[in-house]
Amino acid sequence: MPELVIEQVDAEMIDAGDGVYIPRSWGAVVTGLPDIPGAVHARIVYDPTLRRAVAESVRVGRSGLGDEVTTTLLRDIRVQAIVQSAAARVVRIDRDGGNLESYGEYIGRLRTNEGLSEEQTLREAVKLYRLGSVINDGPLKLVSDELGVSISTATRMMNRARVAGLVDEETGREVYIQAREQQLREQATGPVVGPGSSGPSVGR
Repeated sequence: MPELVIEQVDAEMIDAGDGVYIPRSWGAVVTGLPDIPGAVHARIVYDPTLRRAVAESVRVGRSGLGDEVTTTLLRDIRVQAIVQSAAARVVRIDRDGGNLESYGEYIGRLRTNEGLSEEQTLREAVKLYRLGSVINDGPLKLVSDELGVSISTATRMMNRARVAGLVDEETGREVYIQAREQQLREQATGPVVGPGSSGPSVGR
């Protein structure tokens, strides 16, 4: 069973937009990965140009005698999965009052929060979308899974949020393109329904 340990977290929190905050940088150490002898050490940063967490460097240490680091071994490392899981551990979400909560706290509260108005639901969709983007996970999938709607409905919700001016310009452009692509897909195949689970899986 893979184990993830977070280390050397930068004290500076970056405002990534829409109530999502993340450290400037941090380290992640993963052990117990299948077919990987030893630990994977990743240095992860928030890249303001890409607007998401990215791996700045990754190294692998063998566990001891009889093991070696090979090209084949390096190809087996799922860097994006490590980035997603590590980012989910350190990201913080504003609870509409300056109180920051963890990924798990936010998702847990959202799942039990019933009776949201349409505007509140749109605002949560925007926050989920930004959260998914920042931690390098599928933003529309996160909206779909956590609000219990299909991918096509999540796309339409985000497009409504764009029209209502609830997203920034860059996210708005991204959402517009996705909404157009979704519309073309639905014309060809019909609505796409999202799966029922979400979120990072390494050491979650």
